[in-house]
Amino acid sequence: MLTCDPIAMTQRLALLVVGLVVAACGQKSVAPVETVKPLLWSVEKAGKTGHLLGTMHTGVDPDRLPKHVWDTLDAARVLAVETDLSAAAKMPVLRTDGTSLRDELGPTYWKKLEDAIGVDQASRLVGFKPLIPATIVAMHGLPATRSIDGALLDRARASGKTVVYLETLEMQFEVLGKWLDLRALKDMLDDVSLIHTTGQEMLAAYVAGDDARILAITDRERERWLARGRTAAEYDEQMLDILYRRNASWMPAIDKILSEDGGFIAVGAAHTVGPRSVVDLLRQRGYTVTRMTR
Repeated sequence: MLTCDPIAMTQRLALLVVGLVVAACGQKSVAPVETVKPLLWSVEKAGKTGHLLGTMHTGVDPDRLPKHVWDTLDAARVLAVETDLSAAAKMPVLRTDGTSLRDELGPTYWKKLEDAIGVDQASRLVGFKPLIPATIVAMHGLPATRSIDGALLDRARASGKTVVYLETLEMQFEVLGKWLDLRALKDMLDDVSLIHTTGQEMLAAYVAGDDARILAITDRERERWLARGRTAAEYDEQMLDILYRRNASWMPAIDKILSEDGGFIAVGAAHTVGPRSVVDLLRQRGYTVTRMTR
């Protein structure tokens, strides 16, 4: 999910480890409210049709998706999602060198962490690498919900569908380790209110099915990135790591699924909008990609 400055980019990466966050925070689902206008596309080529759904990894209860999304999934033979989070708890997120997060942050930033997420929760993070506290800070202002991706997986498995993972969890953690570092965490703690504001904006855009607004929120973050002293080259490298290389790496598997008909592809919403997105790459490959709902 979200956008691409050191603060908002962290929110998107944070959602890759939603399983860890739920375990760490004890989050529970909240009651669903208005129905989402889904980012759902039909994808057609050579007489065969599949579907692509942009998801929110957390913050939007899956019960808010309309019935036709679930009916479309039910009719598919194969579900493809980004990765298998079942082994997230085994990822190397704990410190093993005797250092502590409190010492690494220093007293000023440790106090900011306590103010952002609470003293008790901060105390439970002393032994973690920066990516986990950054994840929790990024998600702290979002509604505590089940994962849409997880709900799709549960339904697909219950009906005996084939499930395909587009990348490994290890690959996602490599991205996390690169970008969710101490500097990113400090940037977030310097402006926690921006995290909450951006998160709420993105949630509202997603619920409204406003793909143009999602892209606009993402695009504006370049200026914020540069204003924090980061370079344009770093920004471009980050976008390659987080979005563009990953989108391109998924295409062989997506092509195969769609060529066999009846595929349902579910990836984070940010991967479905704008240039070099999954939608864009599919169109470049000769698919007719049509938004189904607005």
